[in-house]
Amino acid sequence: MRAAGGADLLLLARVLQLLPPEARPKAAEGILAEVDEAADHLRHQGRLHPRFGDGSLMARCHQLAPGPEPVVFDRDFLHCVVVACAALIRHAEAAGEKVCVVDPLLDVVKPGCKQEGVMFETKAKLTALDPVWQRVCEEADEAIRNEPLLGGLIHSGLLHHATLERALAYRFSLKLASGEMSEQILREIADQAYDGDPGLGAAARSDLMAVYERDPACHQFLQPILFFKGYQAVQAYRIGHWLWQAGRTDLAYFVQMRVSEVFGVDIHPAAKIGKGIMIDHAHSIVIGETAVVGDNVSMLHSVTLGGTGKEDGDRHPKIGDGVLIGAGAKVLGNIQVGRCSRIAAGSVVLEDVPPNTTVAGVPARVVGKAGCAQPALSMDQILKAE
Repeated sequence: MRAAGGADLLLLARVLQLLPPEARPKAAEGILAEVDEAADHLRHQGRLHPRFGDGSLMARCHQLAPGPEPVVFDRDFLHCVVVACAALIRHAEAAGEKVCVVDPLLDVVKPGCKQEGVMFETKAKLTALDPVWQRVCEEADEAIRNEPLLGGLIHSGLLHHATLERALAYRFSLKLASGEMSEQILREIADQAYDGDPGLGAAARSDLMAVYERDPACHQFLQPILFFKGYQAVQAYRIGHWLWQAGRTDLAYFVQMRVSEVFGVDIHPAAKIGKGIMIDHAHSIVIGETAVVGDNVSMLHSVTLGGTGKEDGDRHPKIGDGVLIGAGAKVLGNIQVGRCSRIAAGSVVLEDVPPNTTVAGVPARVVGKAGCAQPALSMDQILKAE
């Protein structure tokens, strides 16, 4: 099993909280055994385990737990933390590894009174923790140790900030600033957006997990934040969409223009895009004004969700949840693309696509089923004979 940190412990506790108290110790041991199996599989086979992931506790817990919202401590969750910590210690000792217990709970759990055989105490004040951001910071520290020349970039972009939202606001202002609008003004706009709509931060975490889980080139949480223009462009669009909804349309258009100039991604600020979005490579992406994109959608480079002419009004595609759109695909007009369907690379889609099907060709036609229950998650683009 890969080394586990505080964020891994919290996510394991979150998985355990879904279970009855009496089932938690055995479940924790089972999860750790699965992570060991995945690590061995990766080491010996050179590829991810088909069920248990990459051998990290974080990845396995994200498969088992609901989305990446921050955790709020209560007594039941603290019990899960204690069970998770005890299981990790037993697991390490059984493997003959040295156990190092850090304080991942920001002074919420400390040596003190005894309950159920484990030393801890609780504070009355509830504390919110963000396992995703903690994982990013842990990776940032490791990255600096491995490559000191990146220290300035990583400190200014990540470690200098208290939350993911503040780091994204800084990245937004740094990338989109120009002679027409300064970093300071853009930073104030982004901070207003994240403070005004907590859903932006939740969507950013879902998008981050989507990229990490679906892009085989993504091995760390910090990579999309610092290096992947698709992720950064989507987060910038979300700020532009917030401005549009607030009636600040001219400023929203400015954000759209700068995102297009800097990232090569042109998303109208009025378009509606769900959570868990992954745009791979993100070159020459166009999403029109009345387009709607559901949750957990994956698309590759050179995708267009456009209109068919000069008509006004509702004129762009509606993409259902869980859809996979291949590289270079063009989806044109006010049409419906059913949930969990696939659009093959290079296709031109002009008609409605039924759910759970695959379309291909110019113009696109139904060529079979989607191939799996969640094509956007599996990223399987191979067309197989029915």
